[in-house]
Amino acid sequence: MSAGRKKQSDATRLGTKPSQIATRSQIERLFQIVAEIQSGNFPNCTVLQKLVDRNRRTIMRDLEFLRDSLNAPLEYDAVRRGYHFTDDFTLMPPLDLKSEDFLTLHFLRQSLAPYEDTEIGAHMKKSFARMFGLLTGTKTWMKWDAAVAFRGEPKTVASDEQLKTFEVLFSAINTNRVVQFEYHGRGKEPSERQVEPALVVMNKGRWYLYAVDRDMRELRTFALSRIKKIKMARAEFCPLRPALSPETLFQHSFGIVVEEKEPTEVVIDFTAQAADLIRESVWHPNQKLEPLPCGGVRFRLSLTSFYEIKPWILSWGHYARVVQPSELVDEIRTALASAAENYSSPEQGANRKDKPPL
Repeated sequence: MSAGRKKQSDATRLGTKPSQIATRSQIERLFQIVAEIQSGNFPNCTVLQKLVDRNRRTIMRDLEFLRDSLNAPLEYDAVRRGYHFTDDFTLMPPLDLKSEDFLTLHFLRQSLAPYEDTEIGAHMKKSFARMFGLLTGTKTWMKWDAAVAFRGEPKTVASDEQLKTFEVLFSAINTNRVVQFEYHGRGKEPSERQVEPALVVMNKGRWYLYAVDRDMRELRTFALSRIKKIKMARAEFCPLRPALSPETLFQHSFGIVVEEKEPTEVVIDFTAQAADLIRESVWHPNQKLEPLPCGGVRFRLSLTSFYEIKPWILSWGHYARVVQPSELVDEIRTALASAAENYSSPEQGANRKDKPPL
């Protein structure tokens, strides 16, 4: 294809007249600018300059090109002091979305809601708005807020350093670099750590790092919210072989606690009143269910730690009974007796100093 025919093809694809051609670099800028405006943040020229790394005159030319050559419904809002589209607009043919597509997008957006006050969550939410607005040229998905709601994870508390921590870890994992940080363990003095990062995981709204501690030479779990003053060291390391994956890491864990020891089979009997609820969900990938004569259900799985399944068992109250192992039976019996004491002697219960939950 000749250069002239290619330029005309690009112009046609963008909906411009052949005499008003957008260069490749301008097309790339236009996509970025449109995506930012579609996000609903009312960006001004200064914001757009930083976004595409161009001067004010170039940004003004791009905005004029959008409005005059591409017929974009672009206006400047004097109150919000930024640009917005007064109607649907996209640089490419919008996707023909059905109701189930909008429902899926609404679910994905709502899934980000518990984390929107954190740095990582705020960036993810903004990214979602940019990408969806750019691809569809519409904000119709916002109307689903009034019709459909999803409730799930509790709202996550903001952490000032979490985004920086995440970015450093992501880079270190991909380049096999050691990281150093100050770790503020629960109820402990801060300690300096050097680790070989392997995997970052989110569980119930919290981010965790799984890494080999260079002093202990074992896999450890670190909460990102407790990591401070992180930096990438010069030292490199050989990654775990085989590479750590969520499937292998959590195959014998009921949450985020991972222990390197042989798993133990856990057996719990649930009454008939709780049986349907147990059957309706997959509580763990390796669970096995067996019917009981009374209409209840027997629940089996193998774990390396009882730490996280204990609160889950206790949450079922008298609808659950641990059958084995005996160690877990004793721990649940002790916990229930302690709970009973809280109600027989409220003052004593309020002053207890048990180990807090994860």
